[in-house]
Amino acid sequence: MTENRFREDKAQNMMINADELNCYEFFLKATEIYGDYDAYQHMDERGKRSDLIADIEALATYFTKDLGLKRGDAYTIFTPTNVESIAAFYALNKIGVIVNFVHPLLPDEVLFETIKESGSKGIMVLGLIGLKQHNVDAVNKTGLPVLLCRCSDYAAPLKKAAAGAGEAILEKILGYKNAVLYKDIVKRYHGRTVPTVENNGSDVAVYLNGGGTTGKSKTIKLTSKAINENVHALGYIDHILDPGDEGEIIILPFFHAFGLVVAMHMTMCNAARIIPLMQFDRKLVVKLYENNRISGIVGIPAMFKKLYNTPGFDGPHLKNTRLMFAGGDDLSPAFLHEFNEMLDKNGTKARLRQGYGLTEVGSVCCANTNDTNKDNSIGIPLAGVTMDIWDEDCKSVPNGTVGEIVISGPTIMEGYLTEDGPKDAGLYTDENGVKWVRSGDLGYRDDDGFYFFAGRKKRLIIISGYNVYPVDIENLMDTLSFIKESCAVRGLKDGKPFVKLYASLSEKGNEEEKKNIITETCEKNLSKFSVPREIEFLDELPHTPLEKVDFMALEKKAAQ
Repeated sequence: MTENRFREDKAQNMMINADELNCYEFFLKATEIYGDYDAYQHMDERGKRSDLIADIEALATYFTKDLGLKRGDAYTIFTPTNVESIAAFYALNKIGVIVNFVHPLLPDEVLFETIKESGSKGIMVLGLIGLKQHNVDAVNKTGLPVLLCRCSDYAAPLKKAAAGAGEAILEKILGYKNAVLYKDIVKRYHGRTVPTVENNGSDVAVYLNGGGTTGKSKTIKLTSKAINENVHALGYIDHILDPGDEGEIIILPFFHAFGLVVAMHMTMCNAARIIPLMQFDRKLVVKLYENNRISGIVGIPAMFKKLYNTPGFDGPHLKNTRLMFAGGDDLSPAFLHEFNEMLDKNGTKARLRQGYGLTEVGSVCCANTNDTNKDNSIGIPLAGVTMDIWDEDCKSVPNGTVGEIVISGPTIMEGYLTEDGPKDAGLYTDENGVKWVRSGDLGYRDDDGFYFFAGRKKRLIIISGYNVYPVDIENLMDTLSFIKESCAVRGLKDGKPFVKLYASLSEKGNEEEKKNIITETCEKNLSKFSVPREIEFLDELPHTPLEKVDFMALEKKAAQ
């Protein structure tokens, strides 16, 4: 089939009515024209679309027949990024069950809290998490039926037998209770099916944990419609030319909207061969690039920085890539320029593009593409999404004026999960009845409709009435070769605020000389209020589970 034919079919297929379909139905309809292509890859072992669908149907039968799950119930997936998570998500979505995605390394007390809050009636885990005994004890303590995955579930037959034996010994030692094996369930119910809950696109599909617009951890409710609308709007960005042959590496977790919606669901609906990685391994990514035809990869800036500095990543294998997309954190112009020069050198038309989004808006709401982009911007709103910049009184401000980024449209959340609060908790309703998500992020819009990120509202440092944006300082630090990572936070001395800069170094040497260079660079390029008064070097900056620099930990450190 020619490239133009695939593009025409793809464009036609993505005109699916997302209002009516759940995510599983959307995946089936979006890919039905492509035949039985290779839909996934675990290590070097590939599986067909029909194989995955058979496993999804078998799991849906288990959830219905054995656990008695029904529409509106909740179920917790407590695993890293793997094929089993994909199959379980679609199986639960098929029967109308809400999926509560949880970080697989959460402390026990947080696991208990999220299971109680969600009302989950079962839990899926990966056996190797049990290398930490307390995780096994915590799972057992929930009293829930356990679906136990193994790393060998989708391995090649010989590897499956060898690895599975070792995992079985480990499981016996650790002692999971009330557990059945994933591989046994898909074998037991192979060829079985149960009815799909239809026309339920407006039902809540997932619970995802996010920072919330106030900074406090909240559980966000997203419907199938919101997820599908996001994929629909993003459908024009990438078009798979050879289903099953072209692969996309998934290095983001599914408990994060960017990983679930863009990395996983969009890839699945684009008929790419999905290659999920349970943890980010930059050497493995290079190996996958060398041995596969990789057409796309999405991640956060920290991941791309590590890949850029990994021997072997810079090579002719990059020429097959059409899509590289970064989100979840700010990407400095200096690094973006260096990275894209590397891509250009290797003969690909792809460029690392920056976008913007929140879990509360179903993931991405604004993006640059290879066709429409502007340097240093986060792009323009996706089709169907409305964005604006507001002041403190929720009034729109003129172009070029910094204010709070707000978003409305079909991809936004149903609200936060609350015990007694309103269904749309966390949403702002304007005088026209339109619901908005107030992001808590600062930015501005130019006259061409491109948006620019200026930092988190809660990170804003006000000195003598002047607004200091830490992201400006951190982006400037990326132009200095000896800086590996940096984070600017608010310091306080004698009741007066100032900028304190934390940084890790990529090269050793005279630290006082480096501090002088930092100060001189800031004095030349920033206002006097943005020049750090204190600079402290750390071996490594603290990170969140998603590899972002943990600015809250550094703010706390500065306050102490």
